[in-house]
Amino acid sequence: MPRSQFEEHWRRRFTERGQALDHDAGIAGWSESGLQTRIRAFKRHWTGAPAGSRWIDIGCGAGSYSRMLADEGLEVIGVDYSQPSVAKAAQRSPTVGGWVVGDVTRLPLAPQSAEGILCFGVLQALSSSDQALAEMAAAIKPGGTLWVDALNAHCAPHLLKKLLRRPANLRYETADALRRQLEQTGFAVETHWVPIAPGRLQSLQPLLESAPLRAMLKLIPPLGALLSHSVLIVARKTA
Repeated sequence: MPRSQFEEHWRRRFTERGQALDHDAGIAGWSESGLQTRIRAFKRHWTGAPAGSRWIDIGCGAGSYSRMLADEGLEVIGVDYSQPSVAKAAQRSPTVGGWVVGDVTRLPLAPQSAEGILCFGVLQALSSSDQALAEMAAAIKPGGTLWVDALNAHCAPHLLKKLLRRPANLRYETADALRRQLEQTGFAVETHWVPIAPGRLQSLQPLLESAPLRAMLKLIPPLGALLSHSVLIVARKTA
C-alpha cells in the first residue's frame, strides 16, 4: 500500500535529517533537551530484561536506545526507514546486533520473534497507528513487552492550537485510544505521562520531573494529560 502524502513528507524529512545531521537528537527529530527528557522517562520505568533476549528498536534513528539495551546484554535489532540514519547508527553502535532498513507498517519480522519492542518517535509521522500497532503486536511473543511513545493530543499547547484552528504538522494521539487499541490485541497497558518544558522554559524541567509532581499527574490523569507533551505506553502481551 502506498504511503499517504503526510507519511511520505515525513519519510523524506527523516531521510534528509539522517543525511545532513550527525547528533542523535537531530536525527531523531528532537531537541537535545527533548531527547534527554524522553531517555530519562524511559530509564525511570525500565526494569531490565533477561540477558540475550531479542529486542527490536523501531524508528531507531541514530541508535540511542539500541545502544542502551545492547549494553545491558540484550540482542538488539535497530529498524528505521531512513537508510542514512541506519548507516550512522551502525557506525556508532558496535554492541548492537543488527540493523534493518524497514517500515513499521510492513515489518520484516517473523510472528512472535521478539521478547520486546521499542517504538519511540514514530507514530506521530503516520496517518494512523492501527497498522503499526498490529504489526508490532504480531511480532511480540506472549509475555513480551511493547514500549510506545506518542505525542499527547490533550496537552495544553495542542488544545490551544486546535482552539485557534492552527494546523498541526504532526499527528497527536490520546492515551485512551492507544490503550484501547492495545487491549483489544491482548495487552495489559500502563500509561505514564511525560511533561516536557519548551526550550525557553528548560529551567522548569526538573520540577516537571520531580517525584511529587509525577505522583500528582499519576493520581489525576486529566492533569497529567493537560501538562504532558508526550505519553509513554508500556504494554505486556498477555495472550
